[in-house]
Amino acid sequence: MREPTDERTVAQLVVTAQAGDHRSWDELVARFDGMVHSVAAGFRLQDADTADAVQSTWLHAVEQLQAVREPERFGGWLRTIAQRECLTLRAGRRREHLDARAGEHVAEPEPGPEDQAVRAELRRAVRTAVETLSGRGRMLVEAQYFQPRTGYTMMAAAADMPLGSIGPTRARAMRLLRLRLEYTGFAAGPVAVGRGR
Repeated sequence: MREPTDERTVAQLVVTAQAGDHRSWDELVARFDGMVHSVAAGFRLQDADTADAVQSTWLHAVEQLQAVREPERFGGWLRTIAQRECLTLRAGRRREHLDARAGEHVAEPEPGPEDQAVRAELRRAVRTAVETLSGRGRMLVEAQYFQPRTGYTMMAAAADMPLGSIGPTRARAMRLLRLRLEYTGFAAGPVAVGRGR
């Protein structure tokens, strides 16, 4: 991560980032990434969970940047997001009861010709968007939607990550996937990836 170099105030950076200036956003990340890491570290999560919390915080922040009405309070707003992401991860670990067989017997209705054409076009768009993902997120999305079904235990082993990190990592990748599809004009409704290529 680069060191902050911009002399503008945080409020100025937020306003220009909201207007689409990527350099302003990069400067905000440079200034506040240490604080986000510090908040996550304070929750004493596992290393993988801490990394998930930090990434989720920045993803949520960029998705919600337009909602910031008091740019000078960006740091406090970001701290709150980081705390919520950490609490969500911690609570998720307590409730997580994974069943690899869930949903195996749900039958899908047979689509008509128009639906098949639309689904084929969506699958192509999704495949293209998935190819822009990287790392474990891409691996998990591909394992979930484009490869023969495997359980969470096998996915965790293949991705070399803790079982409890699969859900948050895949959720973050799916949010990125949705943003990329929306950017290209798809996914007005739920992202229905489906299987096949």
